[in-house]
Amino acid sequence: MSEQVEELSRKFINLAWNAGTFNLLQQYCTGNFHYHTTFNEQVLDFTGYVAFVKTFRRCMPDIELVIEEVMVKGEHAMVHSILSGTIEKPFFGLPASPKLITFSAISTVEIYRGKVNSLDSMIDIAGIQRQVDAPIAVNFPLDVS
Repeated sequence: MSEQVEELSRKFINLAWNAGTFNLLQQYCTGNFHYHTTFNEQVLDFTGYVAFVKTFRRCMPDIELVIEEVMVKGEHAMVHSILSGTIEKPFFGLPASPKLITFSAISTVEIYRGKVNSLDSMIDIAGIQRQVDAPIAVNFPLDVS
């Protein structure tokens, strides 16, 4: 069971952040899927999650997410990821810059009946701010196209 939880967690995160294949991604989540991140005060449904990731990918088109470690307990996984890229378009109050930034994220994944039911991500906002010398604006408008 733990191998299946780890595999699903890795696949779900990689399909969104590295591949951007959202139609396929939707097959791996429950109808009640919800997402929360330190970048946004709201709890987002699947459509909101897609908009959040699309916003990141549009503003940081070279973004790469590397999963460093996955720890599983029952139907829950904790995923440590490192993200890196350059900000080509301003977003979340961050200015465009050719400088490569790298930051970490810890995500918890809840699996229900073999599908992802929730994803909660804590992103190292302070680490990003130190690299770009700018405050982050939460609740930035998301790309819903």
